[in-house]
Amino acid sequence: MSEVIIEKGDGYAVIFMSNKNKRNALDSELSKALISKAVDISKDDDIRAVVLAGTDHIFCSGADLNEFSAALEKDALGHYKNMETDVKVFDIVKIINKPVIAAVEGYALGGGFGLACSAHIVVSSPSCRFGMPELSLGIFPYVIFPYVKNAIGARNAVTLALTRKIIDANEAKRIGVVYEIADDPIEKAKAIAKSIASLSPTVLQLSMNAINDLSEEKIDSKYLALLRIINFAAEDLKIGTSAFKKKIKPEWRGK
Repeated sequence: MSEVIIEKGDGYAVIFMSNKNKRNALDSELSKALISKAVDISKDDDIRAVVLAGTDHIFCSGADLNEFSAALEKDALGHYKNMETDVKVFDIVKIINKPVIAAVEGYALGGGFGLACSAHIVVSSPSCRFGMPELSLGIFPYVIFPYVKNAIGARNAVTLALTRKIIDANEAKRIGVVYEIADDPIEKAKAIAKSIASLSPTVLQLSMNAINDLSEEKIDSKYLALLRIINFAAEDLKIGTSAFKKKIKPEWRGK
């Protein structure tokens, strides 16, 4: 069962992603819950900063592979109906419109990497792993790629996407994903959130408006989502996903 747990502190809130026994995989249920809680928090004036974390010492391992495999049987209309949730979950930082600190442990892969890169500040555990392995399945990380590019630059984002390399916390810090590495990233993120929450609420809100308005790139999420729908029609995606689950090398057909 997927759920979002909210813990409130002194002027801040912690959003815990929880998808038991699935390494906090980002399935549709968890995505919808994140969007709903983000809207609630955006309207709560007592919350001036937010920590985004996962339960059980895991941030988010990416898509739910079983749900992803089932989606291969959907037609374009079926994917289009889910497009808003698939895209909007990566806009939760914009929806919240308050400083968001990602406290990352375990894994931040695929969609989890996208969520981390969308945050304003990232604190990582020493053992955390980051990356975009999607092309190994036969699909480009369309929706999260702009957030990764904004966080680490085009060259690094392209390299990680094409090589599918999984990097450690030190490398993530070197390229700009991670601000600080801490043994207890959630407690460190809470301390940062508490410090930010102590600022003038008025000036903090103006600051967030400036940060959001002056973002490096305006993201055309709907266009990228449509490319993703087209990719789902590729036979090679089914081949790649099946091979990934069986842990064998895919035999691409170019279709």
